[in-house]
Amino acid sequence: MFDKVFLSKELDRINTALKKEIDLLEPAVRPLAEYVLLSGGKRLRPLLTVLCFRALGQTGDEVYPLACAMEFLHSATLMHDDIMDESLLRRGMPTAHTIFGKNSTILSGDVLLAATMLIVLRYKNFQILQRVAEAAIKTAAGEVVEIANLRNSDLAFADYLRIIEGKTAWLTSCACEVGALQAGGSPEQVKAASVYGFELGLAFQMVDDALDLAPESSTGKPSGGDIREGKITPPLYFYLEGLSAEQRDEFLLKFSSGAFDSADITRIVQDMLAGKLDQRTRDLAEEHLHKARAVLESFPPSIYRDLLHELSFYIQIRNH
Repeated sequence: MFDKVFLSKELDRINTALKKEIDLLEPAVRPLAEYVLLSGGKRLRPLLTVLCFRALGQTGDEVYPLACAMEFLHSATLMHDDIMDESLLRRGMPTAHTIFGKNSTILSGDVLLAATMLIVLRYKNFQILQRVAEAAIKTAAGEVVEIANLRNSDLAFADYLRIIEGKTAWLTSCACEVGALQAGGSPEQVKAASVYGFELGLAFQMVDDALDLAPESSTGKPSGGDIREGKITPPLYFYLEGLSAEQRDEFLLKFSSGAFDSADITRIVQDMLAGKLDQRTRDLAEEHLHKARAVLESFPPSIYRDLLHELSFYIQIRNH
């Protein structure tokens, strides 16, 4: 899997750059920003930006603020998302709004969104600015569409895909593409970076949906949260396939009205795990990861291309 020494060094550089960017924020926002940005996280999006930049032959440090912008944008969406979902935990820690209050968290998320654009402006590259702005719009729009379809038992799988394209795939695509743009990649390489990130993002969200069935001790979030919140995801599609018409009607009636209690959620999750619906969802994600690996052929051979390739396997098997 990953070269742990390389990964550790890159994460240290990203975290150092994040601290510098946080120090540039308004003092009133810094404590909340530090709590959200420095309390852990995979740093997937900034790492993707750095890897795509390096994979196209660049060795400079100018990429790190751009990578931080991706983490700012991602964190802002999580802060807003946690409030909308009324989530109490993220990564096993209390969510920001439970500590700092909803109003401060919403406004601080807005600050991070604006700070993202200020960081990007330093690069004086219209393509990068446009791509980041589009990703911010697509991500927010994806969340709006998801909210509009909560407890919608008629949601088609194609509509589910459109939701996760917005809420996850566009931002991971952007993280990869801006790294390639800053590296001066060819149009073909920039497109490959974009497609790689897009397919990786789809797979990442699908694995996230599979992990909704995992115990809270693994993910830091209560098991079965998607069912409780009324979200249609692949495990639920698969689950419905195995029910009789009568069972399906009964399930969907309770799902649509939010009538499940904790015992119901526990039973449904256990049934899903017994049917290995989490693994079926991971298998679905693998189809997108295969597409992501295929486009990497546009990049020249290097350790960084290898790392991007290996990252796709990590996404498929991750357990938190």
